[in-house]
Order: sequence, then structure tokens, then C-alpha cells
Amino acid sequence: MRTDRYAQDGVAVCWVALQDRPWERVVPSLRVRFPQQRGKPWMVWHGMVRYAWAPRTLKAKAKWEHITCSLGDAVKWVLEEQVHVHTSMNGTVWWTAPAYEHLAVARAELEARAEAVERAADAERRRQGSEERAAAATQRRHAAEERARERKQAREAELQHLAGFFEYAGLDALTWEPFTQMVRSASGKAIQYGNQSPAHGNGLLVYSRARWAHGGFTLAGVVCPDPKALARWPKDLTILVPNQTWLSRIQTAARSPLKVAVLNPVTGTSNFIRVTPHGTASSPVEPVGLTGPTWREQARG
Repeated sequence: MRTDRYAQDGVAVCWVALQDRPWERVVPSLRVRFPQQRGKPWMVWHGMVRYAWAPRTLKAKAKWEHITCSLGDAVKWVLEEQVHVHTSMNGTVWWTAPAYEHLAVARAELEARAEAVERAADAERRRQGSEERAAAATQRRHAAEERARERKQAREAELQHLAGFFEYAGLDALTWEPFTQMVRSASGKAIQYGNQSPAHGNGLLVYSRARWAHGGFTLAGVVCPDPKALARWPKDLTILVPNQTWLSRIQTAARSPLKVAVLNPVTGTSNFIRVTPHGTASSPVEPVGLTGPTWREQARG
């Protein structure tokens, strides 16, 4: 309070104490020691500070540290304004020279510039990362579009290739896709279609292999063969048909035991039937779901 009153009257003050006081860090003050011997000076050991920073690089540590000097020198520096009051970041009041304050400011500016450079570098890294992610997303989109085009072209080529078979079998592209899916689900294997085979009653050849195998495909069945060709039908070759109409044709023309898979793309039902020669009854085999045995195994049963 006295310091504030002095300041109001334009009087600067510096308190001198022999020991720590509660007000020491908030008003201009110096802490001193008694002389060790008669004739020796009083010594200031707290309150006069300098800024230590060497070498003057960002990596070098910097701090305010108290210096020891005679009380006479300290008073002289204060009266000649070689030092003045400095308030630190935590509010502590010290005496220091302007050169040390300039040095502290230079250190702070260096840190601020380094921080600004680091922020700019972070922003640039984020920008580059964003651009890279956008480019990767664009690349994935283009790749997906290319795969979609390839699948569309492959499907169109397949449908064109099967146009003659569709006309023969009474099928169309709308029923062929779900029929094909049912064949894959029922077999549990990878499926590949061949050509119409005159040797198999102009039916469409179906090849299969284990889903994760790397070997070649083997002939597993025939779609909608001409019933007239069933007299010498291979006993291990499954006939695949899309509806009851085709099943009736097969049953009427059967001259030897046949294995028939009725995969109806309209109703989504699957039935596996052993057809006996004309004139005897046909025996159904248990239908299978998507998780059941393969249609070849069912037909063999």
C-alpha cells in the first residue's frame, strides 16, 4: 500500500530486506546479507536478475537467474536507471537491465516464429494428407467405376453369347441372373458356363470347381438339354432346369435314371429329383438351402 501511494506521488521505491517477506515478489525489492567482516559491503543475493541464454539457439535452455552484487552497485544501477523493474510471466517483480529484457523478447520471438513454422508445416501436412486422401478416394471411385464397366461389358457379352440358348430354352436375361445365382448357391462352388453342346442335347454346359481352389473347372451339369438326347445320358451328369415345364419334358423323355435340379428363379425354390425311366415314378430328393450340401451331392443321394 505504501508503494502504491509513493507511485501516485511519482516516487519510485525499492524495498531492502534481510529475509523473505510476503510482499517481496510483488513490489520492487532486494534481499541482502550482513557483511561477513567489518569493512566488507552488504551483498544483494535476491531480486537482481539476468536472462541466461547461451548459445542463442532455440534448443538451448533459457531462464531468469538471480545474481549476486554489492548493495552499493545495486543502488547505483537503480539510481542511474541502468536497471529497472521487470515483472515476470508469473507476476514476480525483479530488477534487471534492459539488455536482458531485449534478450528475453528475442527468445520469445524466436519461439513464436518456430511455433508459426511448425503450425504452417502441420497445416501443410494436413493439406497434403487431405489431398492424398481425396486422390485415393477418386482413384478408388474410378477403379470401382471401371470394375462396374467391366462387369457390365462382361454381362452384356455373356448375354449376347447366350442369346441363342435363351431362344432355345425359353429364358431371358431377367430370369437368367437369379437362376445363375441359385446354381452357385445350391452347388457351393465356383461356376463357369460353357457353350451349347450338340453332344448334350444342345444344353448349356456348366463347369464347377471348389470355391477357393486354383485348379481347372470340371463338367458338372447341363442346363435344359433336349429330352430327345436323354437316352444315352451320362449317369453322373446333373440336369438343371428353371421350372416344372422343363421337368415334365425331362420326365416324359427319360430312358434311363436321371438327376435333375429344378431351380426356379421366379419362386426362388430349389428341388432335387431323381427321374426314373418313363412309366415309373420319380423320387424326390430332399431340397437344400444355401448352407446345405451341394446339388451334386444331393443328386447323388
